[in-house]
Amino acid sequence: MGYRPVIGISPSRSEEQHRLSLAENYLNAIARAGGLPIVFPSSITDESTIDEMLDRVDGVLLSGGIDVHPRYFGEEVLPGCGSIDETRDAFELALTRKAIERNMPVLGICRGVQVLAVALGGTLFQDIESQLGIPNTEHRQEPMDDYKHAVRFKEGGLLERITGDTLMLTNSMHHQSVKDAGEKLIIEGITKDGIIEAVSMAGNEAVFGVQFHPECLETFSDPAARIFAYFVKKASEYRA
Repeated sequence: MGYRPVIGISPSRSEEQHRLSLAENYLNAIARAGGLPIVFPSSITDESTIDEMLDRVDGVLLSGGIDVHPRYFGEEVLPGCGSIDETRDAFELALTRKAIERNMPVLGICRGVQVLAVALGGTLFQDIESQLGIPNTEHRQEPMDDYKHAVRFKEGGLLERITGDTLMLTNSMHHQSVKDAGEKLIIEGITKDGIIEAVSMAGNEAVFGVQFHPECLETFSDPAARIFAYFVKKASEYRA
């Protein structure tokens, strides 16, 4: 077996229990795509340490989790905003910006696409139900290994080229979403109710994100599996 690109994955953390946690689906999806997954310590915010972490990986996967603090995109906390972890926010925002400065591949999933947007100057809807009138049930489901809705990708865009689909069936588990993608991100996919579900970075197709959870679909969804295959391929190219 040749060199397997190392993918660092950001986990959730519990302040009260002093624990990190990460669904194994992320690790398995990266491994099946040919990558070597490791878990970042998202409790560490020292920037020199973050730089050293990035020295040792070939790509960054930002996983799902709780809400990004609105202060990072210039807003006060609204009543619909959920739980917040500012330590994880600080870690992931620094990690993302530093990875992008290095032209390192970055994949954001669910919360991760929101972190990517905020890191590049975008904003979020803190709660799609209270701010947009879209029932949160339209974008929540259990279990996650099934389809909830479809995402229409931009014709000729990155996600259409990666997945081979113009309209991809996806799962959904979120109540926040990207509001203003900003100047540095291209909107790659939306749902029929107008929620931004996929973005890529202008001028850098190794940086992209999705609002849905392909790690829960990739064992039976070819388009979901292709997302990880593409990401790992970009990480391999980065190391080369």
